[in-house]
Amino acid sequence: MKTVGITAEYNPFHTGHEYHLKASLEVSGAEKAVAIMSGSFVQRGEPACADKFTRAEWAIKHGADMVIELPDVFALSCAERFAAGAVRIMNGTGIIDSICFGSESGDLSALRSAAFHTGDGEALAGALDEGVSYPAAMQKASGIQLDPNDILGVEYIRAAAKYAPNAEVYAVKRIGGGYNDDSLDNELNSAKAIRAALSRYSGQTKMSPAVFDALSRSIPRDVLEDMSGLMKKGAFPASLDELSLPVLYRFRSMTTDETAALPEVAEGLENLYKKHSMDSADVWEMLGRIKSKRYTMARLKRIAMNALLGVSAELQKAACEDDSALYARVLAVKEGSEELLAMLRESAKIPVVIQAADRDALPPLAKRIEEVSCLAHRIRALGQPYDKSARDDREYRLIVR
Repeated sequence: MKTVGITAEYNPFHTGHEYHLKASLEVSGAEKAVAIMSGSFVQRGEPACADKFTRAEWAIKHGADMVIELPDVFALSCAERFAAGAVRIMNGTGIIDSICFGSESGDLSALRSAAFHTGDGEALAGALDEGVSYPAAMQKASGIQLDPNDILGVEYIRAAAKYAPNAEVYAVKRIGGGYNDDSLDNELNSAKAIRAALSRYSGQTKMSPAVFDALSRSIPRDVLEDMSGLMKKGAFPASLDELSLPVLYRFRSMTTDETAALPEVAEGLENLYKKHSMDSADVWEMLGRIKSKRYTMARLKRIAMNALLGVSAELQKAACEDDSALYARVLAVKEGSEELLAMLRESAKIPVVIQAADRDALPPLAKRIEEVSCLAHRIRALGQPYDKSARDDREYRLIVR
């Protein structure tokens, strides 16, 4: 059975994701699609709008056959480590024979050129030495215009060549609203535009008819109804705003040495976090004072979230270099695709976690990574508007829909 692997966040799930799942199956010729989905936090350095179980259920209702968690240690990392973590898990499942990602260009040949032109590191290092951010340095080193999903695509190509050399790699051209488009004027709107619209209405007890109608063009109706119900309960959408005080508390209570030991902290950033956590009223003011052309806002937010979760650079580095950190935690499977579970159990080269007891058999490093994801699930709930309660991660059972 041919199976295509997809890396996703579904933050939130929308019709563009539905299109990508369908197109991935078509272009790869696969019969099944497995999504490796960010857990409780996303790569842009914020809590996921909905919990991972809700988002996994949305995915299997609309095109995915199985959803496997991308642990938060990988999700809250730079593009290179994010992509590598997902591809290493795909390869570890033993059931994924192709990889498909979405990108603005959809030009696999150009993205391969960008991936391997900068692969020796010299051109990229030279660009970084000029004091620009990693995305800007990659564009300069490759000589190719790269939008956000193109940059991730480059990293998927590199990761596949290194960790899954036998997997076929495909790209699907993104359609509809762009990554940074915040308007709801497109038939397929961006996740950013959808989140922006939802944030304006999250304080109401019921989603307004106007925004419901606008969003209905971009979100499957059942997903939108779920969102509306969660919003009424005060459990959606989670946001960085609601984590503002915990983040300030964390940096004010950490020593500069502890901050320096966080992933992606370099060149004295620890001093800026200490200083501006003290003289800022909220997390956005703190981040705005630290921001420069050298550091993207996503990187600065990831540092803050890793501080909140207690993830050190040492732990993230170990997760990215040691295969004993890997496991496949299955969140959901589509009804009728349960055979994938049997195939996964039989073929996986890494531990498979389907029920709570499976966690106990994890090797020590994987157990540490898994414990961070359990904590992330609890902390993410603090980012919800009103209902900040959280069930223990172990209480959730495999979703079959």
